[in-house]
Amino acid sequence: MADKVGINIKDNPNFRKEAGIFSLIAFSLGNIIGSGILILPAVTASLAGPLSPFVWLIGGILLLPVVIVYSKLARIFPFVGSKIRFINVTHGKVMASSVGWLYLIGTLLTIPIEAEATANYLSYVFPSIMYRGHPTIIGYFIESIIVIIIYLLVYLGIRGLSISVNTITYAKLGILIVYVLAVGYLDFHLSNFSMKFSPSFSNFLYAIALTMFAYGGFRSAMVYAGESKSDTGKAIMIAFVLSMIIYTLVPLVFIASLSTSVLSSGWSSLSKMSAPLAESAIIAGVPAVGALFILDGVISPSGASLIGAGDLIRYSYALAKAGSFPKVLGKVDVKRGIPILPVILFGAFSLLTLFMLSTFKESIGYLVATRILAYSTGPVSLFILSEKKSDKVLSFIAFLVTGLIFSFVGFPKTLFGTLVILLAILAMIPFSRNYIPALWYLGFSGIVTLITYFTLPTLFSLPIIILASTAFFYLATKTAKGDGENDL
Repeated sequence: MADKVGINIKDNPNFRKEAGIFSLIAFSLGNIIGSGILILPAVTASLAGPLSPFVWLIGGILLLPVVIVYSKLARIFPFVGSKIRFINVTHGKVMASSVGWLYLIGTLLTIPIEAEATANYLSYVFPSIMYRGHPTIIGYFIESIIVIIIYLLVYLGIRGLSISVNTITYAKLGILIVYVLAVGYLDFHLSNFSMKFSPSFSNFLYAIALTMFAYGGFRSAMVYAGESKSDTGKAIMIAFVLSMIIYTLVPLVFIASLSTSVLSSGWSSLSKMSAPLAESAIIAGVPAVGALFILDGVISPSGASLIGAGDLIRYSYALAKAGSFPKVLGKVDVKRGIPILPVILFGAFSLLTLFMLSTFKESIGYLVATRILAYSTGPVSLFILSEKKSDKVLSFIAFLVTGLIFSFVGFPKTLFGTLVILLAILAMIPFSRNYIPALWYLGFSGIVTLITYFTLPTLFSLPIIILASTAFFYLATKTAKGDGENDL
C-alpha cells in the first residue's frame, strides 16, 4: 500500500536536493541539543534530584518506539514536510490541518523560548539583560536581533541552511564533549547521588515529560527529506542515539560537579540557576569551559531556532499541498528553492511572540503537549500504511507511549493541546467533508485532558490512560480515509 501511495505524491521541482547525510543528522541532532541541554539538566534535577540522569535515560527509552516509527515513515515518505503529508494521505486534510497547526504552534513557541534561553545564559555575565527572570529592554533587543538573523539565514535556502546548521551543531557537540570529559574528570562527587531526596511520583513523571522538549527535535530531518538523496530514517536514528548518550552523561556530570554549598539550599533551588552548565564548570575549577558555555548559550538555542524556522517554511508548503493553507504560502521560489512568503510572515510572528510568552520554565510544558499530540499520529499512519505485523505492533506500542507522555505534562497543558486541535478542526469543516477521520484525535486528546484535570499522574490513573489510548487507536485505524494533494 505504501508504494501505491508514494506514486501519487511529488514535490515541487524547485526544491533542491542538496542536504547530505551529515546535514540530515545535524538537523535532528541540532534541534535536540538546543536550549534544553543548557537549562533542563537543572530543571529536571530540581524535580527528580539525583535521579535526574535516569529521568533522561528513561525519557529516551520511552520515546524510542516513536522515533523508530518516524524513521520508518521517513523512508516511506521522503518528501518535504512529510510529517504532515502522510497524515493527509491516511486521514485527510482536516486531520492534517490539526497536526500541522500543532507543529506550527509548537515550533513558533520554540523560537522565542530558545531566544530567552540565550538571554538567560548571557545574563550570567551581563546581568542587565534579565530582571527577575524576564528580559529587560536590552534583553528583548538582543533576542530580536537573534530572531532576525535566523530568518535571514533561512532565506538563503537549503544549502546556506545546511552549512549553518552543520557548523553550529557539530561545534556545540564538541563543547559538550569537552564539558563531560573535563568536569567529569576534575570534579565528580559520587556522594552527591546518595543525598536524600524523595520526589513525588507526579514530579518524577513531569520531569520525564520535560525531556521531550529536547528529545522531540528528532523529527526535524524528516521535514527536509525531500531536499536530500540520503537515508533520512538512518539519520534520525543516529541523531537520536547520540542525543540519548549526551542527555544521560551531561546531567550525570552536572549533578556530580555541584558543591555542598549549592546543594545545601535544596534540590528545588537548582531550577533558579541562570546558566547551570557554565556555573557547574566554574565550580569544578575550569572557568574556560564555563566561558565556552556562555558562548554555547548563544550557539545552541540559535541553532535550534534556525532549524525550527526552516521547519516552519516546510510545514507551510505541506499544509498548502494538503489544501489547509492558501496555495500562495506553498509557492516555491525558483531562485531560493523555498517558499518565500512564509519566511516573512513567520519571522514577523516570531518577533511578536518574544514579548508575549512567559518564561522558559513556564512555557516548555505547553510546547511538550503540542509536540506529543502531533507525534501520536505517526504510529496510526504507519499501522495503516505498512503490511508488516512487526510494524503494526510497534505502531500500537508507540501510540500508547504518546498517550502516557501526554498525560505526564498535566493540566492545563493538556487542555492547550486539545484546544489547538478543536480550533483546527472547526476551521477546516467549511472546506472539507472528510472530518470524521479527525474526530478520534479530538476525542483522544479530550479524554486524556479530562483525566489529567481530575487527577495527577498516579499508578492508578496510568492504566486508565492506556485503556483509553487503546480504544482511540482502534477508532483511528478504523475511520481512516485520506485525501489527495494540491499540485503546487
